[in-house]
Amino acid sequence: MQRYRRATQLLPGVGLLLIAAGCTVPTRRENLDATAQLVAGQVAAPLEWRLDDKADAEARQRAEAMLVDGLTLQEAIGVSFLASPDLQLALEKLEISRADFVAAATAPNPVAVIGAREPNGDLAAFYPGHTISFGVLQNVIGLLQIPGRRQAAKHDLQRARLEAANAAVRLAAQVAQAWIDYSAALRVLDVRQRAAAITQLAYDNLNAAQAAGKPVAADTLDGQRRDLLDQQGSVIRARLDAARTRVELGEKLGIAGWRDDWSVQQPLPPLPATDPQAAAEEQAAMGRRLDLLADEEMIQARLRVLANTRRFRWLSEVDLGLFQDEATGGTHFTGPNAVIDVPLFDQRQSALLNADAQLRSELRTRDAARLAARSEIRSHAAEMVAARELLEQIEQQIEPLQRQQQQEGAAGADPDSTERLRQRLAALSTEEEHVDLLRDYWRARSALALAAGDWAGLSGLP
Repeated sequence: MQRYRRATQLLPGVGLLLIAAGCTVPTRRENLDATAQLVAGQVAAPLEWRLDDKADAEARQRAEAMLVDGLTLQEAIGVSFLASPDLQLALEKLEISRADFVAAATAPNPVAVIGAREPNGDLAAFYPGHTISFGVLQNVIGLLQIPGRRQAAKHDLQRARLEAANAAVRLAAQVAQAWIDYSAALRVLDVRQRAAAITQLAYDNLNAAQAAGKPVAADTLDGQRRDLLDQQGSVIRARLDAARTRVELGEKLGIAGWRDDWSVQQPLPPLPATDPQAAAEEQAAMGRRLDLLADEEMIQARLRVLANTRRFRWLSEVDLGLFQDEATGGTHFTGPNAVIDVPLFDQRQSALLNADAQLRSELRTRDAARLAARSEIRSHAAEMVAARELLEQIEQQIEPLQRQQQQEGAAGADPDSTERLRQRLAALSTEEEHVDLLRDYWRARSALALAAGDWAGLSGLP
């Protein structure tokens, strides 16, 4: 009896030690700060989590202050971090993983058992009138599993942080791409409007010449009119493209519907002197892409789950406790109790199979993600190189030649002559092509930087 008492006295102490080992969990602020540190290496805009209407209103006021005098690219990213619901959704998912961590680090509750029994039968008179039984059981295996569950949840929480940070960086890159598209669309619209004005002038000159009695062929006049209609149609299409890209940028910023009188400033950056080396960045990306690091954390979590399942396969439930029976007359019976799961039929085969399959699935997911990352880097690098070659051809050969031709034809020539107007239209066509290629270059370079896992360092954007 004395041995039983010593054993039962040790149970609360063991339970408290195991509970203390698993009770330390990060706060909401610590969780957000850890995620913000991951984002800070990629994006300069601060990461904020809005939890109530007051925070939403304050964020909107700060966003409106940046919308007043035209958005730079950096301001556009800052507005999206303040107003975009997509980013807030990613942070809410982060809190769900923290809740899972709290659950994994929390010890199971003890179970209280109360019962009463009455004697029956011919010999009932020789027994106490009734017996009251009271006991407490604690799931010991649940306590022993806390360290393993906590380690698995810790890796899962870090995975959630990496995924939330990756969502923030991707949002910044998407805002940058939408900003590039809209800025380019505005420039193309301006170029086409100038081309339409020149074509209108040429058509008006032909009509004026015909009205003055000069011979103008009907085919020439009809051809010029068709050119004017084509230019006017291209202006309409450019205006539509500008409207579409503006809507897309407004959606990424998170301001569509409550603020529409905004504009952008800061034209597309010029072609930089150098480009990232795709071969070197491809290797580095495997160790710094946030989504790939998240996959590694998930693999570690699955390994912990599998190890915990194997460790407690044959002893999945052990409840230890202390019971006391009180009979009529004040007699007490006290002693330990144990409830042990006998793995006769269920030997946790399904749990082992599931944990093993989940681990293999995560390994395959990581391999597929790495392969896709390499393909993205190579594809975007090829697009960037091709855009640079075409841009350099325009900047170094075509545009200088057009400027030389305009200078040679300018001496003593009528600026509104047919030849001069044709040269100006050709220059505008080249300018539009230059804008399109510059847009394609920055889109490809930004996508390459994102695929390489170093958007801030490799994108080259202001």
